[in-house]
Amino acid sequence: MKPNRYNYNNQSGMYRNKIMLRQRVVIQDELFQDIETYIDYGTFWAMVKTSNSREQIEGGQESTEIQKRYVIKYLKRLDEFINAEKTTFEVVHNGVTFDVKEAINDNDLNETVTIYVEGRV
Repeated sequence: MKPNRYNYNNQSGMYRNKIMLRQRVVIQDELFQDIETYIDYGTFWAMVKTSNSREQIEGGQESTEIQKRYVIKYLKRLDEFINAEKTTFEVVHNGVTFDVKEAINDNDLNETVTIYVEGRV
């Protein structure tokens, strides 16, 4: 593939959703108890793909489970962050916080990174 050729499958307009990645940190309070909190790592443009949304009825209660994929253009600092954090970070999109199930470099081609998330509802 020619490096400067336009790629029809990876158009820049497809990355129109802004997401925030939040890194988990553990701090100690004055009683030396560990407190888990999240700090903002960065904001990225992403392509959102809904994998599966389903409603489950368990014990007479309805709960909605949201599963999505976020595709982000590859950045070296993003790849280093994902390799260091694995699945301990979270994604915030439109005010909804998602837990990360898996984050992978697609085909190890260093073109896109896909983050699989599950929503907290």
